[in-house]
Amino acid sequence: MKKLLIFLLSAIMTVTTGVVLSACGGGNSNDGDGKENAEQQKPEDTLKTFTGITLANKTVTYNGQAQSLAISGTLPEGATVDYTGNGKTDAGEYTVTAAVSKSGYKTLNLTAKLTIAKAQFTGITFEDGEFIANKQPHKIEVQGTLPQGTTVTYENNDKTEAGEYVVKATITNKNYETLTLTAKLTIKTKVQVAVDTAKNIVNALMNKPDPWSFMPEALTLENMAYTNMPATDFTSLVNTSAIGTKAIGKQMNVLYDSLGYATTALSYVDKVTAVGTTIADLYQTYINQNPDDYKQFSGEAGGFKFKITLDGEKSKLLAGNSTVSIELGYDGDTGERTGRIQITGGVALKYEYSENQMKLAIKATVNGVGELRQIEFVRSGSAVTGYMYEYIGTESKNLKTSAVISSNATKTVIMSNKRETDDLLINGYEEVYDSQTGKFLGGEVQETVKAVDFDTLWFMLGDVSGFNTVKMEEGINGMNADTLYINGSATPFEIKKVGGVNLRTASRRYDVEMKEVWYVQAVTEDGKVKYDKVKTRIPMVFVQKQEAADFGADVKEKNPTEFATAPILPAANKSKVEADYTALQALFNTIKATVTYDEINGYVGTADSYFNK
Repeated sequence: MKKLLIFLLSAIMTVTTGVVLSACGGGNSNDGDGKENAEQQKPEDTLKTFTGITLANKTVTYNGQAQSLAISGTLPEGATVDYTGNGKTDAGEYTVTAAVSKSGYKTLNLTAKLTIAKAQFTGITFEDGEFIANKQPHKIEVQGTLPQGTTVTYENNDKTEAGEYVVKATITNKNYETLTLTAKLTIKTKVQVAVDTAKNIVNALMNKPDPWSFMPEALTLENMAYTNMPATDFTSLVNTSAIGTKAIGKQMNVLYDSLGYATTALSYVDKVTAVGTTIADLYQTYINQNPDDYKQFSGEAGGFKFKITLDGEKSKLLAGNSTVSIELGYDGDTGERTGRIQITGGVALKYEYSENQMKLAIKATVNGVGELRQIEFVRSGSAVTGYMYEYIGTESKNLKTSAVISSNATKTVIMSNKRETDDLLINGYEEVYDSQTGKFLGGEVQETVKAVDFDTLWFMLGDVSGFNTVKMEEGINGMNADTLYINGSATPFEIKKVGGVNLRTASRRYDVEMKEVWYVQAVTEDGKVKYDKVKTRIPMVFVQKQEAADFGADVKEKNPTEFATAPILPAANKSKVEADYTALQALFNTIKATVTYDEINGYVGTADSYFNK
């Protein structure tokens, strides 16, 4: 009992002592920094929260540069951002985190996705390839600059035997979309190469030039043609609206004649073209039998004797009979085609042409008169410049006409020195046409008559306001070779003289004259349409350029009963006529003396000696 009591007293004292010591500050757990520890242990709900700060997903295409995400929003001063997963270059998907922190703020952890998409290969091509079988392997390869790290694998490449093979090229790179391309690998035997050459040569050589292709489409014969002809008889009253606007003037008609002669001569090539397949078949048969000797071949087909020669990329075909001899050439390197046609009876034509230029010369005898013509066209975009030379007569005595043509999508201008009569010295006769409609817009002519210089503008009567009807009687009326009546008047149309003291005093300020023109008429014969040029005369207005500003007042002054108001020249047409005259005249004066009779004659030349046999 005594021992139990002693144990209980001892336990009570131990517990009591611990309590006392605790109450007296024993352990020093907050000694010296109690305030700081209290701040660190501040409750979570009293810290500030970042607002308006985001980290968005982004997708970019691989470009070889490092890519990163960045937070959006305004950070409080002193805040810091730590990124993880940024600065990636290769294509792929990456998780980026941003930890935004600042004393007194809850740390903000943001997560977004950075996607770098694979790029597309560019500038890589895979072209067909053609080889001649020689017991060695042949292959085709992709062309272009491949990005670093790119691999190209081929399927069905490196072939030796003759045949056609579809080759697949697979282009891979970890940062690019896989690109698969196909091309054809062709390996031919010598016989096959020769056969293809035979086909190509026949097709290429038969591709004759079209002289009209350098003219605006609206000015070709078929588009200038009338099915129902406009007014050509003015001995009775005619409305000016009935006068055809697609009139071909004397200067343009020279070009039309030259193009017409060329087209007729070139039609003889069609006779060879008709037997082209036969020629190719004969040539192929020869090649099959002579695979190592096919650069020259002669034969007969469709009434023609012919000869084919090959010299590298140049090929030539000679074909002839008792009526015509034809020489055709083609240069595969330049794309230029050449030809010469000699027709029994004295007509010869020679040409050189490619896509953007043509030179063509014709030598002919028509009704006992020698004619020599040369045409050149050069195309630059939609603009065409042309040069034409015509000699009619003999080498020692001939009438020469030169012309320069300027054409674009809006208008076509020809300047020439084709004379109305032999006593006129033409310094430049310009005619202007609408390239979209073929309409004659007007003309300007500078000429010298009996030592007096004139500069005259010409317009279609229906384009001058106030002229509604016209009637013509043959017979001189003062200075006009014909007598004209305007707007139903019973008295002839009156002119006004220039006046003054100069040499032009006796000349007319203006007049209405019958002008020589041509219309194209469409005629159907045996189900086929042909185009004939019809020569006629139509009334046109002319005005001296120096007096053009007074035209309306002058006409009304001299013809008051015919005009209620003063007539007006077509301003737009007048502007187009005058716009290019000076520049074109300078070019015309430069070129008109550059090509001589002998030069054209020498260019046409003589037939190949093959035809002498």
